[in-house]
Amino acid sequence: MRYRTVTAASVLGVLLLSACSGSPGSSSHSSDPGSKDKPVASEAPGVGGKNALIFSENQKAAEAGSGFPARYAAPYVETWNPPSVMAEVRNATGLKYFNLAFIIDGGGCNAKFNGQADVTDSGWISAIGEDRAAGGDVIASFGGASGTEVGVSCTSVDSLKAQYKKVIDALDLTRVDFDIEGSALDDQSANDRRNKALAELQREYVATGKKLDVNYTLPVAPSGLAGNAQALLRNAVDDGLDVNMVNIMTMDYGDAEDMGNAAVQAATALHDQLKDIWPGKADAQLWAMEGNTPMIGVNDVQSEVFSTADAQTLVDFAESKNIQQIAFWALGRDRQCDAGGNDSQKCSGTSQSEWQFSRIMNGVNGELSRPQPPQDANSLNPSTSASPSVAAPRQEKSANSDTSSSQNSPPPTHVAGQVRCESGHPIVGVWVQTSHSADSRFAAWRGIGDGSTADWWTDMPENESYSLHIGCGGTPASWATENKTGTNSGTSNSFDCVDIAGDPRYETCTAA
Repeated sequence: MRYRTVTAASVLGVLLLSACSGSPGSSSHSSDPGSKDKPVASEAPGVGGKNALIFSENQKAAEAGSGFPARYAAPYVETWNPPSVMAEVRNATGLKYFNLAFIIDGGGCNAKFNGQADVTDSGWISAIGEDRAAGGDVIASFGGASGTEVGVSCTSVDSLKAQYKKVIDALDLTRVDFDIEGSALDDQSANDRRNKALAELQREYVATGKKLDVNYTLPVAPSGLAGNAQALLRNAVDDGLDVNMVNIMTMDYGDAEDMGNAAVQAATALHDQLKDIWPGKADAQLWAMEGNTPMIGVNDVQSEVFSTADAQTLVDFAESKNIQQIAFWALGRDRQCDAGGNDSQKCSGTSQSEWQFSRIMNGVNGELSRPQPPQDANSLNPSTSASPSVAAPRQEKSANSDTSSSQNSPPPTHVAGQVRCESGHPIVGVWVQTSHSADSRFAAWRGIGDGSTADWWTDMPENESYSLHIGCGGTPASWATENKTGTNSGTSNSFDCVDIAGDPRYETCTAA
């Protein structure tokens, strides 16, 4: 990230100036790739250079990862720094999901790490494979505040699609991120070209049995997205792109702010804007489409300081709303500055222990508590449930269902079991459809192993019959398949779900 004109929009990119340097208004905004103070991949060990081992185009980073949970932390990792930082923070904190920043044009419509290192660079190939072996995964982030996103430099949908595909296949990605800001956000032709290329790639990957999630990372004010960011998302809808997440950069607002509360305000404003763009989605689905990315410590606007207490405020809010991703800019800054120094690229400028922000943010991945029995109609809204699943299936009403409050139901009983997706796709949600619709709710669930099997549990009125709707693959906001059981009763039930297209039992679950 770097200093820029002070507006309500925030930025993610390469932080080039010290947090103790002059005012934002006096700083340079050049994005010249040759700028002497810009970190480049060849300057960091293990990130390319003449001695790096370059793989052939058809080689991959390792077997694909196990995917992403319904809620996770994934800070931005500067790809001009050594890739070993992922293992260092993983071993110190347990955090294992990362956004790789940034993939930009190396010249002539050619996507590279930081515009310098090939995406088949041996250092990053190895680090990504190790992270996946440890149960984590990575997201490649295109764009940022400096350099040129290939959506701008590639002038046709086909050439752009080829560059995105090169990166996705080389790193065996299932999720990509696009940090679009500054002049790139106003480039409507590039935005349309990017959305079209990504929509085509999604359709092509689905045809081969692979899902591609697309995230947009956009500047925001406490009052929400600006018009150009909303226009980009509406164009994505028009072009048939399935947007997995809208990640807001909760930083650099332009005025001194209570940064934790400002991040919450921006998230709340975004929720209302997403509802206008995707009116068919339920509130819980919209919250699950959100990501939130502050700049830790001293921001480019130096009166704005995001503290460790602000980080906890954001994590608590994300847990309460089941926001999909919490990130921060940037991993290389997650340490306190040395006495007398404040290198804003290498430290946060605020009081903290090493990797403290990573530890706090990783709390969003923590164990989730069992939901309490509903007390009134409002508690049945999945957006306020303590359940870790937030996707909304197609609800059904049985002939004898009514809308009476569950306060008049028999005493609650605990119901639990296991569910499994036969395809191996991860479970992304479990909905309990009861004979009285007012008692229907999301069950709590926890993935086992690769995530295709999960324990589930909930509380419901005693002796009430129910069926399960189980999401296999996709995201909590957008299930790849919705698989249904028959009507059941009792306190312990487990099911195998056939989520393999072409099978005559497709999207049905039977007792295990």
